[in-house]
Amino acid sequence: MSDGNIPLFGLYGDSEWSEDPEFLHIEDIESRSSDLGWKIDAHRHGNLFQILILKSGDAKVQLDDKTRRLLGKWAIIVPAGCVHSFRFAPETDGKVLSIAAPLLEEAYQERAAKLIKPLLQTPTFIDLGLNTNQFNELWPIVMQIERETSIARSGRALMGEYLVKALLIMLHRYVEVSVSTNSDNHNLQLLQDLKELIEQNYLKHWSTPEYSKRLNTSEKTLNRLTKSVFNQSVKSLCHQRLFLEAKRRLIYSRKTIEEIAYDLGFIDPGYFSRFFKRLSRYTPGQFRLMNQQN
Repeated sequence: MSDGNIPLFGLYGDSEWSEDPEFLHIEDIESRSSDLGWKIDAHRHGNLFQILILKSGDAKVQLDDKTRRLLGKWAIIVPAGCVHSFRFAPETDGKVLSIAAPLLEEAYQERAAKLIKPLLQTPTFIDLGLNTNQFNELWPIVMQIERETSIARSGRALMGEYLVKALLIMLHRYVEVSVSTNSDNHNLQLLQDLKELIEQNYLKHWSTPEYSKRLNTSEKTLNRLTKSVFNQSVKSLCHQRLFLEAKRRLIYSRKTIEEIAYDLGFIDPGYFSRFFKRLSRYTPGQFRLMNQQN
């Protein structure tokens, strides 16, 4: 997919960066953003995964099509390829951790995969202000990562990798706690597996029976869970993921609408246009024109 309006960076403002598969970088939010007026324009990283830990302050954050205003202590997960932008209030305090995607590839084969993979794939906001213990146990790991990256000593890359995985497991716990009020552990795992399956297969336009069969559960159970937690059916979740990808490609690629329709698994570009208008009230052409003007 060719790039359109959105810049692709290693680190923000750097058009090139070391292709080191063990690349790990941490810096203050202030050091990266204060000289830019505390504003980071929309961009994405092709091969970098980022974690922002806000210690204090005020931030307006865009992750793909979601925009949130965050006050106080938060963790922000930015997967590789996610379009994101930030507007920080002056003196906002926190850290930005940038990790080469290959550094985390082994996590997909490890025992921790079920804990780490959802965070690697999904843009996420995690409120760390709900429980003071969460931030107090998380921050020392962040500071240890900073120490490891600042001193040249044996095993530095390996230690950094282990600390990042520990950080991700802790963040997974906080997400799990926030969701557990809506479902028990079994249902939580089922929803995580569903989300992963949708991510892998949304371009194939699977039906709800296909997902329920793969997850060894009934359509009724699956729809009941998704409606209770996400207020959407399985079909709606699939459509929303497809819709998000359509918006990304209309804004950030130069392909024709017909080419995008075929890339997204639509046999008929006319059906793609009707699908898109039903979810956005605009045709793909209108949506692309509006975003180019903005």
